[in-house]
Amino acid sequence: MTDWVLIIIAAIACYAFVTYLEHKKKLDLIDRGLWKPEEKQEKPEHKLITGLFFLLLGAALLFGSYFTEPDMVSGLRISGLLTTAAGISLVIAYTIGKRIRTSG
Repeated sequence: MTDWVLIIIAAIACYAFVTYLEHKKKLDLIDRGLWKPEEKQEKPEHKLITGLFFLLLGAALLFGSYFTEPDMVSGLRISGLLTTAAGISLVIAYTIGKRIRTSG
């Protein structure tokens, strides 16, 4: 149980560090007068690519859980299900965003 808690804490710490670096980069660009807000718009295709990546990664984890040791099966299946759900949600977000963009 402690391993999962440490993994979650490490993931949150990595995310916070990357967010901090992006913030520092943005502030530096603003100070130099080089930041243009319209350039930072995320393309909807990035959500689709990321979603498909997570979907396939989750499917691979689920598939791999059938060929591993019995003590690792439950962890792999939970990881696979969560990763697959994240991929599906990103693909749905891309689809909804694409419909809003074309209708608006």
